[in-house]
Amino acid sequence: MKSNKTSFLFFCFIVLNFIDVFNNRLISQTTQDSTLIYYKSLIKIKDVDLTSKAFDFFKNKYDAALNQNDTINAAYYLELISFGQFKMGFVHDSELTTVKALSLIDRIKDQRKTLEPRKRLSNRLGMIYRKIEDYDAALRFYNQALKLNDVLLDKISILTNIANTYADKENYNKAVEVLIPYYEKVLELENIGTKAVYLDNLGYFQSKIGNPNALSNMEQALNIRMNLEDLVGLFSSYRHLSLFYLEKNNKAKAIKFSKNVKEISKQMDSPAFALEALELELRLEKNQNFTRYVELANTIQRKKQQMENTYAAIKYNFQEKEKEAQRLELQIKDSQLKAEKEKLNKTIFQSIAALGLLITVFLYLFIKNKHKKEKLQQVYNTETRISKKVHDEVANDIYHIMTKIQKTNVIKEDVLDDLEDVYNKTRDISKETSIIDLHEPYEEYLRDLLLSYASDDVNIITKDFTDVNWNGLDDTKKAILYRVLQELMTNMRKHSKATLVVLSFSQNGKKIMIDYKDNGVGCNLMKNSGLHNTENRMESINGTITFESQVDNGFKATLTV
Repeated sequence: MKSNKTSFLFFCFIVLNFIDVFNNRLISQTTQDSTLIYYKSLIKIKDVDLTSKAFDFFKNKYDAALNQNDTINAAYYLELISFGQFKMGFVHDSELTTVKALSLIDRIKDQRKTLEPRKRLSNRLGMIYRKIEDYDAALRFYNQALKLNDVLLDKISILTNIANTYADKENYNKAVEVLIPYYEKVLELENIGTKAVYLDNLGYFQSKIGNPNALSNMEQALNIRMNLEDLVGLFSSYRHLSLFYLEKNNKAKAIKFSKNVKEISKQMDSPAFALEALELELRLEKNQNFTRYVELANTIQRKKQQMENTYAAIKYNFQEKEKEAQRLELQIKDSQLKAEKEKLNKTIFQSIAALGLLITVFLYLFIKNKHKKEKLQQVYNTETRISKKVHDEVANDIYHIMTKIQKTNVIKEDVLDDLEDVYNKTRDISKETSIIDLHEPYEEYLRDLLLSYASDDVNIITKDFTDVNWNGLDDTKKAILYRVLQELMTNMRKHSKATLVVLSFSQNGKKIMIDYKDNGVGCNLMKNSGLHNTENRMESINGTITFESQVDNGFKATLTV
């Protein structure tokens, strides 16, 4: 046993804050007085015989509750028994009983009913594993209990146990670090039992790191425990004070407190307490051989206990992990199903959204195209109407005038020429805006248009005209292309003075390209020239037309549709 190890018995802070809860429950029992007496004999061990009878009493209570399927109370009575076993130093028995109580409350589905006992039992397992020096397991159960608690009194008690575990590992700085943040709050506690445990531990740990407040805190704890007549607490306080003065080389006071430790161990009639009291006495006598014997005996006993120990709590923890693994597996499967469902819903939603978007775009393009076609049709109808009106009204009227004038023989010859020129112009206008018969073969219809501009002075050449799939064009594009080429040819005849015009046709996929060239006088291209109308026409069918010309160097145009 380590010479500086703090007594495991004072770790039993007894969870005094639960006394009121226990009392309220016990009052409802038919054997109220007996229950309270035996309960208090476990909380404060003053009469060992009475404490022994308390074990039998609560064992009978446990059997009766179990027979009545009262799982909550059955687990509660086991918890009291395990508490008493630990206080008496029966660590192995306490472990088995604690785990048995945990197994019982695991059967209860309503976790709200099991929260409080689970807090206490987790803390108890931490104390048990600390006693057998499995510090990692002890810290794990302490932290588990701490996580379940949000009550200040409970947290202080558990933190005290955590600090004790670090002290066992001789990490006193860490032990003080765990406790010191709660110092002011502890001084205000009404539960003086918990206050005494905290102050005694803190003071002892402070003494190990040379803190001047160490002795004051330990003495405060001793005074509280003397008033409470708490034998276990007094055993711890006297032992700490004896060790404190031993390290200060004040052997007289160290021996004085050592005798108090020995006297209390006799009153408790517990081998564990008696052994610890004897170890302290031998340390004061500096009998190194006997001290070494005790240490070796304790080491052997501890190893034997660890080998014999079933580690029920570890097994319980393993079962809990298996349950948790199964729960996680179900949770993962459930999450996967939810994820698949969400993915499917998302896919459906995205598909609907995409379909909606496609329908919207289609409707937009359809309406836009329909509107464009209607607009082009209106333009075409307007042109046709103008053509008919010019032909029916203007040209015919002028013709009638010319006929009358010829009969009178009065008008000069140049006037007749002028009238004939007007007639020709109106005829051209009519031709330019005349009806396009798209029911005729378009290829021949277009070729006739181009060749109609040929004369004795102008030669028209078309190249690769038949390489183009003219049937691939819709009626709107056919009409627009017809008008654009017509306007180019009319512009050539009126302005270019060309003698040769070459039109080259080609097709790349669905795209049709037409290259126009003439050897006319050319021109300076102006942004708002008369050819601007052809650009608007081509743009209306998503086509393009570009021009290239210089004065005295001909005229070129490239159309793509």
